[in-house]
Amino acid sequence: MSSIIIKKRLLPFLLLLLSFTAAAQPSVSGTVQDASGNPVPFANILLKLGTETIKASSTAENGAFEMTNVTAGSYELVVTTIGFKEFNTTITVSADVILPAIILEEEPTELDSVVVNSKRPVVKRKIDRLEFDVENSILSSENAWEILRKTPGVNVIGDGISIRGSSGILVTINDKKVYLTGTELKNFLENTNGDDIKSIEVITTPPARYEAQGSAVLNIKMKKNIPAGYKGSVVGAYVQSMYPKGVVATNHYYKSNDFTVYGGYMFGSGHYYGENIGEIKYFNEDNAVASVWESNEQSHFRALQQNSYHLNAEFAIDSLNTIGVGANGFASLKSTANIKTPTYIYDGAGTLDSLYTTHNRRDYPQRNNTLTALFEHKFSDADKITLSSDYTQHYFNQEQDVNALFSLPGAEPHSQQEITSNDTRRINLLSIQADYTGKTGDTGFEAGARYGRVDAANIFNYTNDVDGEPVPLPDQYNKFLYDEQILALYVGAEREFGKWGFKAGLRGEHTKLEGNSVTTGQVNTQDYFKVFPSVYALYKASDNHQVGFSYGKRIIRPQYAALNPFRSYNTPYYYSTGDPKLQPAITHNFSLQYTLKAKYNFDLFYRHELDPAAEILYQEYETNTVVSKYTNISRNIASGLEFNTSLQLYNWWETSIMTTLGYQENMFQGAGGEMQVIDRWTFYGSANSRFTLNKKKDLLAEANFFYMSPTVQGALKLNDISNLSVSFRKLFWEGNGELSLIFSDIYKGERQTSFNRYANQSMRFTSYGDTQSFRIQFRYRFGNQKLQERARGNTDEQRRL
Repeated sequence: MSSIIIKKRLLPFLLLLLSFTAAAQPSVSGTVQDASGNPVPFANILLKLGTETIKASSTAENGAFEMTNVTAGSYELVVTTIGFKEFNTTITVSADVILPAIILEEEPTELDSVVVNSKRPVVKRKIDRLEFDVENSILSSENAWEILRKTPGVNVIGDGISIRGSSGILVTINDKKVYLTGTELKNFLENTNGDDIKSIEVITTPPARYEAQGSAVLNIKMKKNIPAGYKGSVVGAYVQSMYPKGVVATNHYYKSNDFTVYGGYMFGSGHYYGENIGEIKYFNEDNAVASVWESNEQSHFRALQQNSYHLNAEFAIDSLNTIGVGANGFASLKSTANIKTPTYIYDGAGTLDSLYTTHNRRDYPQRNNTLTALFEHKFSDADKITLSSDYTQHYFNQEQDVNALFSLPGAEPHSQQEITSNDTRRINLLSIQADYTGKTGDTGFEAGARYGRVDAANIFNYTNDVDGEPVPLPDQYNKFLYDEQILALYVGAEREFGKWGFKAGLRGEHTKLEGNSVTTGQVNTQDYFKVFPSVYALYKASDNHQVGFSYGKRIIRPQYAALNPFRSYNTPYYYSTGDPKLQPAITHNFSLQYTLKAKYNFDLFYRHELDPAAEILYQEYETNTVVSKYTNISRNIASGLEFNTSLQLYNWWETSIMTTLGYQENMFQGAGGEMQVIDRWTFYGSANSRFTLNKKKDLLAEANFFYMSPTVQGALKLNDISNLSVSFRKLFWEGNGELSLIFSDIYKGERQTSFNRYANQSMRFTSYGDTQSFRIQFRYRFGNQKLQERARGNTDEQRRL
């Protein structure tokens, strides 16, 4: 059995190792320019022997290219790109060849109705971010969620997104915040066409124009509007994991000279599975084991009507003024769960003492709706002001019935305990913002102001049924009101001096909040003003060498649910609760970057979070209860070296690689009040390999693998996880039709074990989130596919829902 496990683990490592294989010498390199001497990025470079293509590459943003591991001989060098005539020349390779600048002649070309996705995605280093350019690449036919999974610097595990070990991430579209999180965010991004995405920006040190909330920003840049017309698409998918699921979606876009309207709708229905195996040990005063509680939780979730939509319209009043309105939302009104948890209690000698089985039934309808409006005025090509506003209503209602049957070994149940609860949440969010961007000489300026308001109410009712008799629990009733207001101002500037580029900004935010637990009379108020500086420097020593530095200060405010002190029971001996006194975390990000040949990116980083909020598990010995509580831990430290690149190994095989070697440390207050420190050295590695399987380039394959070594999270130590996924895609009907087969988490590598062991605390949990699946998907595009969309997102407060 151990040999089988070793082989399963060894196969992904061999795939990752193979992807790291670097090309050998000799090489062919050069630059491509237009008639004016400007670099031509993303031009296709081919080395041909007769009609056979031996090597293929493309130029970087600065027009440079390099092809390595070229066998000695005579070849035809071909350079092609849209808008220029084809360039041909003959070269002889015996050693490294450095070509003189290749000058292309312009030749405007009309595209067919379908854009050919041929160039490889390119990673570009900018002064304040890393840009993953996927426009018209092989990734364009995928949705936004799948593209994020392959973006350097981004970790997507289950329904969560993290960057450098932090999940406090702001997701934005065209620099506007997306309020959805978790499954809702995943569904929204799965309904966002990759054809409409220009690039993904990974901003580990966000500049002042972004809200200070969050440790990093993940910005999805959509393509700009071009010719008038109509286009659309329909998608249908069937997914089989433990249970079946189905998704259908459609997107439409129309533009006239002055008016643009675009929108989409997705419907999903399915069953979801999860399991969590736990072992909890209690000790005597002499540290001998007093009892062991073993549980096997199995969850069956049903979301039979998942609906997401977005609709936006823009009208150009004239060449200088534009107005726009929009709406987007998500609703899942038929969401239920059935969770069964048998628990076996053993004494110190390992003899079964008693057991109980908990049935947790939940009904949790939810919906979010957002209305947006904007006005944009251009003073000139370089100066403009934008006024925007967003209003969101969030609705969540969870009715829960927890029924536990207690028995002795081999006997019928001798008692029953039932807890019923009703959790009602209503949250209203308002944001009003003004942004100015301009340029004076060689210096770019930006400034703006923002007002945000949160109005939230949460009511929690409890009754306890003991042996058939309902007993009200007035001490558990909770009415929690939360009000928050944030006023922010920011200013920033950017300029280049020769080979140096500098950027700096300063943001100030005044926060005033009140959390009122009406039932207990406990009121928590906070009133504070904080400033958030950001500075960047980038030195371009040459086309092959860039060095940069950045520093930024950020804030991570807790989610609203984490502030509510109500108790939510999973079983009679396990509940979760919030803390109305939670403080925001302050994060300091330092980064030193180096880019070699516009291809190999290195990033030495350090992040220090003060008072981060974390969900801490601890055992209450008096009641044998496990408590999961949101609280502020002392600090979180993460540091490391990150590397990523994209390589063309052969003309039919390209790969993107990312690795991170780092160190993580958490300090928190233990159950007994003493300070605890847990730390680990960590490693993360991923490889995304893309294959073209035929000459027509209409049969494609892809292999994705990631490995994450053991790490720490809050008070928990987590073991290693990995994932190997493979997909195949066939294009037909001149690229308008597409059939995909996707096999995810082939060997269930995302099953993870977590440990909580210190002093008299001993817990172990092994969880699995239904990540192994098979997906078959069909997509059909119609209309003029040359059109590009522009999308707008939402606000900082919304993502904390």
